[in-house]
Amino acid sequence: MEARGESSEFNGTVRSFFETGCEGVMWVFIEDGKHGYAAIHDIEDGDMLSIYNEDGSVAFEGKIVSDWEIGYAEYPMNPGHGQPTALGYWIHWTQKGWTPDDWARLFIREDGKQLRARYTRKKLR
Repeated sequence: MEARGESSEFNGTVRSFFETGCEGVMWVFIEDGKHGYAAIHDIEDGDMLSIYNEDGSVAFEGKIVSDWEIGYAEYPMNPGHGQPTALGYWIHWTQKGWTPDDWARLFIREDGKQLRARYTRKKLR
């Protein structure tokens, strides 16, 4: 078990994740060498993330700062309530300074190829 306050750095890929009870698409990091739920890291505020395009150039690099408001839409069948959307999906948040669709395209790929990434978790979960 890692000590509180220590960083843990991982290599892997990023993707979208959804299952019953998530109430929208989540942005996750999938750790190399692990499988199933053990490989999944929910990306959260304060984490550091680098995402690389297929050519190795940096698509995103920085500290995660969630914007929970941008892209907000009301639920069609429940006026007065809603959540952010991107690429036609209900989502939880967008990285501050990004548009919801541009951020989502890093995780939801039309070609199905997941982008490589490096993830640093700053806090014990």
